[in-house]
Amino acid sequence: MKIFELRQLPEAELQDRISELREEIFNLDFQKAIRQTADAKKFSTSRREIAQILTILRENELGIRPIDIIETQISEADESGE
Repeated sequence: MKIFELRQLPEAELQDRISELREEIFNLDFQKAIRQTADAKKFSTSRREIAQILTILRENELGIRPIDIIETQISEADESGE
């Protein structure tokens, strides 16, 4: 997911997404250990998304990211076609 899409999700959904991604990483590690094909790119993608979600949760906790900035980012992304 893109960062602006993650920012729109409620905290409960972000926590659920973190759990899903951690389970996915565990399964990929397990597949790697038993020498099944595991997509190496998926490891880094999942870890990056967990880091982004944790950053968003911390920003929300500290009140760093006001809604105005988030809405501006969303409208800019829509205009650029991302």
